[in-house]
This record gives sequence, C-alpha cells and structure tokens, in this order.
Amino acid sequence: MSLPPSTLVPTLPLTSQPLPFSSLQGRAGFSGFPSPAQDYEPRTLDLNTRLIKNPTQTFYLSAAGDSMEGWGIFDGDLLVVDRSIKPRLGHILVAMFEEEVLIKRYALYQNTPHLCSAHPHYPPLPLEGTECQLWGVVRAVIHEYVR
Repeated sequence: MSLPPSTLVPTLPLTSQPLPFSSLQGRAGFSGFPSPAQDYEPRTLDLNTRLIKNPTQTFYLSAAGDSMEGWGIFDGDLLVVDRSIKPRLGHILVAMFEEEVLIKRYALYQNTPHLCSAHPHYPPLPLEGTECQLWGVVRAVIHEYVR
C-alpha cells in the first residue's frame, strides 16, 4: 500500500471516553439467562487506553490500496502507528521507501530484510541499498464494516 503523506493524522490529546464493554470470551453463543450479578458489574472500554500506549509517539494513518488485504488491512482502514516500538521481523511497518509512503510487513526474503506485501502482485522490496526511513510500527487496525 502506498499513501500520500497528506493521509497522516496526529493523535489528539487523550480524553477519556469509556464505552460499555461486554466480554464474551469462551462463549459459543448465548443461551439461558444472564446472571443477576452482571447487572452490578461496571465494565467499560476506553479505546485510547487500549490502543495508544505512547501518545506522544503515536499517529493515525488511513490505508489505501490492496497490497495488505491478506493480512487484514483494507483500503480505508484506520491504522494506529507507534513510533516508539522497535521493529522486529513480522511487524507491519509504515515507511518512506524511495520517496513513497508504504505499509508493509518486515520480513526476511532470501535471507535478507525486505518490506513485503500480502498480495502476490507486489514483489518484496529489499532494504539493503535503498533509501528507507521507518515512520512507525502498526499497533492496531480499525476496520469499519458499515461506512
């Protein structure tokens, strides 16, 4: 995925906006009646706290293109990108690669570091001998089903 730099959006100052949260872990479906004790269990979820670990080093980015669909990043998805994370193999990175902003997975290809797409029509991009500047590691992807 390549992106114009104008799609970068800095994070806003953290404000607490907790929303009701229900954990359905381990349940195959709903059956029976809920426990009366659940009525007294205050559960909220604040996405700022959950997704942004280092606010001063975090920004949002809107994805464009189809090169990362195989890894769950679709055109129009919102990415939470953290500049403070040290990149490791397997991380999805945002980088300026030869004057183009890209979203790619950091991987070894033929035993050398490359930026790789999930789509077979986009070849791996070697990092050795190229101009590449890391902008950050993708911490989260927000995919809207209804737009």
